[in-house]
Amino acid sequence: MNHPHGFDPRRARESTLRLAVACVALLALAGSVAGQQKVVSPHGELPEDLDCSTCHTAEGWNKLRSPLGFDHSRTGFALSGAHAQTACAQCHLDLRFDEPRISQGDCASCHVDVHEGRMLQSCSECHNTRSFNDVDGDLIHARTSFPLTGAHRQVTCESCHTDDVGGAFSPLPTDCASCHDRDYRNAKSVDHVANGYPTDCTQCHTTVAWSDSPSFDHVTVSGGFALVGAHARLRCASCHQVPGLQPLFSPASQDDCVACHRPDYDREHGGSGFPTTCVSCHNVNSWGDATFDHATTSFPLVGAHTSLPCSRCHSPSNNLAALPSGPNDCVACHQADYDRQHGGSGIPTTCADCHTTSSWEGASADHVALSGGFALTGAHASAPCTACHVVPGYTLKFSTPSSQDDCVVCHLSDYNRQHRGSNTPTTCADCHNTRRWGDDPAAVALAGARFTLVGRP
Repeated sequence: MNHPHGFDPRRARESTLRLAVACVALLALAGSVAGQQKVVSPHGELPEDLDCSTCHTAEGWNKLRSPLGFDHSRTGFALSGAHAQTACAQCHLDLRFDEPRISQGDCASCHVDVHEGRMLQSCSECHNTRSFNDVDGDLIHARTSFPLTGAHRQVTCESCHTDDVGGAFSPLPTDCASCHDRDYRNAKSVDHVANGYPTDCTQCHTTVAWSDSPSFDHVTVSGGFALVGAHARLRCASCHQVPGLQPLFSPASQDDCVACHRPDYDREHGGSGFPTTCVSCHNVNSWGDATFDHATTSFPLVGAHTSLPCSRCHSPSNNLAALPSGPNDCVACHQADYDRQHGGSGIPTTCADCHTTSSWEGASADHVALSGGFALTGAHASAPCTACHVVPGYTLKFSTPSSQDDCVVCHLSDYNRQHRGSNTPTTCADCHNTRRWGDDPAAVALAGARFTLVGRP
């Protein structure tokens, strides 16, 4: 049906549909464009996967997390030492965190070079991130032509680098005289200038101390006298005039000890006739540690003699109280000991027959030889000398037995106690033995031969 005004409903519906489709398309296009737009960050170009919540909180943009969750090593510059304690604004002067672009070792981009470019190595070879002042001077100097040793390790840098301020250290001469010329010229102990000593101080001194001079070549300077033993520990003034170092003595050689030690020789050996070749007995370490070979005197020291001090037999002038004819002439020195023990006994003075050089005690006398044939057997061997002899003198308490078996001479009291009036012969050995007075099997057999024992015992 036609509309009176020419309105076509079908065509209107089609137009409406086309308009709706166009609106939807526009809205979809608008939404797509809006979705592609990015928020512009004030921090510059940051990693795409970095979320704002890494540093910020929901409370506001100015409220930062503590600690921050951002891993700074992702930038190629890991924060360590003092850097980890530094605020972001100390290095990033605005909110552009993608600037400055510096490497881990590019210290000069932030820090002023106090060395003014004089150091060729990188900062990290001497410094660390904890502190610029935390440096190992020994390690640093070891890389130079002048490693620090001895007392040099105890002085401040400015003690030598006097014209360098604020760490701007410049190379210095390494010879000793360049720093120690005043010490060389004004030394109180030795006049180095007058003696023409070289300015290479290391020929005599070390870096430990000026007084410590073990490297001094005394052999060359003295014409052959090496400082060994106790000599090496003496001060120069012990043998030389100071200053000047003129010798106080004039030894003919290394072993001419008496040239310097004449007072020591006179005090110990004056008038003794001892040779002045001191090294025959003494050594360079100590006067008291003498090692004299006494065997060269025809009297070797053995036993207890070896531990005796020289003064026990010798006076300071080496005079002997007695002069033994040989190593076995004991009585020459021990006459008093002999008289105390054996005076009037007729015991020979050949002490070594019974005694040893280790001790007077524990004598092992040859009783057969000394007594004219009386051997000590059985209980006699363990009896003390005083059981039969009077000490001192060693005279017999009894009459002299006529033989080894003349027992009754000494044991008459024992015989009387047991056999008085029995007409038993005094030949004790027929029944007894030297071990004990008790019955002996041999004695029983002998008695049985004379008087047969029968019946009940």
